[in-house]
Amino acid sequence: MTLRGQGVLGCIPVHVIPAHRKKTTPLRRNVRLGLLDGVSAMSLVTLSQPGNFVLAALLTGTFAFSTRTYGLITSLPFWFNFLQLLLTPLLAQRLHARTMTILSAWMHCAAWLALLIALPFLPRSESFVTVAVFVVTFSLVALSSAINGVAWNAWMQEGIPVRLRGKYFGVRNRLLYLSLVGFMLAVSGLLAWLNGALLAFQLLFAGALALRIISVLCQRRMQPSTDNRPAIPEPPWRDQLARVRTNVMFMRFVLFASAMGFASTLFGPFYPVFMLEELHLSAAHINLILLTGVLAAAISFPAWGRLLDRHGNVPIMIVTMILWQIFNALYCLIGPDHLWLLYVINTAGGIFSAGYGIGLFGLLLKLSPPGARTMGMAVFVSISSLTAALAPITGGWLLASAQTHGIPALDAYHAAFLITPVLMTLCCLLLRRIREENSASVIDVVDAMRNVRTVASLFGLTFFVNRVFYRPGVRSNPPPVL
Repeated sequence: MTLRGQGVLGCIPVHVIPAHRKKTTPLRRNVRLGLLDGVSAMSLVTLSQPGNFVLAALLTGTFAFSTRTYGLITSLPFWFNFLQLLLTPLLAQRLHARTMTILSAWMHCAAWLALLIALPFLPRSESFVTVAVFVVTFSLVALSSAINGVAWNAWMQEGIPVRLRGKYFGVRNRLLYLSLVGFMLAVSGLLAWLNGALLAFQLLFAGALALRIISVLCQRRMQPSTDNRPAIPEPPWRDQLARVRTNVMFMRFVLFASAMGFASTLFGPFYPVFMLEELHLSAAHINLILLTGVLAAAISFPAWGRLLDRHGNVPIMIVTMILWQIFNALYCLIGPDHLWLLYVINTAGGIFSAGYGIGLFGLLLKLSPPGARTMGMAVFVSISSLTAALAPITGGWLLASAQTHGIPALDAYHAAFLITPVLMTLCCLLLRRIREENSASVIDVVDAMRNVRTVASLFGLTFFVNRVFYRPGVRSNPPPVL
């Protein structure tokens, strides 16, 4: 209790709540649990992504899968992202997005548990039994991930206000990537300590699975929305589909994502295979190289979040895509004598892909049709994943055919890695046709990135620049422009 003055005659008592007993709002609670959820889930979600280096080492190394079989397995997530369009809208009529997210997450855990149990009993070759087990378990992983991705995106539209999304997801992604750094260090340590033995993969999968269970428990504690109003049921799926089809900007966004899905996954899953087979790098060494990109992304995420809030998603995506692919094209020069370039490429790729990734997610939330969010997410994921499902199968066939016709494997990979950045850069032509409200021009973004402080923030050097160009307590001029 405290006292408030009333003229000169005295004072009246006023009851107040101490600061340490301040009630936590639903939004604040969801934000905190969302951060813990993401950090805990990051390891297993990364392992579930197609073409990650851990699965590449396991499938092509330990179990000696061919390029074609590896391409087939890495395409499974995209096939199920396409097929979920038949299932997710029906589930959304009966279940809230939060419930769908939690149930699919438990299914995700169950699929990985089944694979973890089966691993020690599988023949160490490309036998029918081994391929069948991987196809079945990864199909379950892909199906649960597809449903979870759509449901989680729809849930986040309710839970995170538009005004906070850029900043929140910038900070969230930084924490996610920092947790991924810890996981990747554990990967390097285990693979080096156990010399790439199957036990190392089992321990990694078991640890990631335990963290994913913690993630699901955090999701269960989160509220469906940030207010106390009951969730409004979505319209029938046919009405939602009609709203999606008539939304011109959203359909243009789906077209762009479809083109990007094909361009990025045509040869994308084969970068780790290239490092393993042609550069003769160990899985632990590859992990350390990729770690530079993860660290760079973690450092730059908050800066990209602020730029996105200020300039919009589309111009940031265009600029980051072009810069990202300029460095990506350097893969054409990499051979056993130029391994140092891998660190340069992955560091730059981590910085610029971070800006593109958070912009893509923000644009998806922004363009999703009102009243048809779940269907919009389902259509976006489904159609864009259809082209992405065909791409790695095509890429694996092209690489195998090139070597069959006598083209050296190193030359075949170099040609493939030249095609990828060209195709991805051309996709920016489709991105430019998307009109986004309250967004700046590409020129404005380029001018902003010429600012010393902006560039320094992308590299995590804001404190250093402030010490050099700004004196404490003194109002100074804007930082110089390069």
